[in-house]
Amino acid sequence: MVYISSSDALGQLMLSGDTEAYIVKISPKESTLTNGVDYCYVGLKCKNGTNYSVQACGKEARELHEQATIMATRSIMLVSSTVPEKLPGLNLP
Repeated sequence: MVYISSSDALGQLMLSGDTEAYIVKISPKESTLTNGVDYCYVGLKCKNGTNYSVQACGKEARELHEQATIMATRSIMLVSSTVPEKLPGLNLP
């Protein structure tokens, strides 16, 4: 599969009926590499046990972080009324 950007990859993985992925980790919002470039990591787990990671640098990292945070928050709201900080395995910034 070909993706236009990291945000596109995240969206395709999350919305694909084949993978049934959910977000298990998002790097902190202000993460940077040692050279000062913005960085974002999103960890995904599929119901079939496959793990994926989506990573981005620079402006794309900021966009990926925003999209991942929105997607993770929406899935929590649809599935549970539990406070996100209390859910095991989910590390929201």
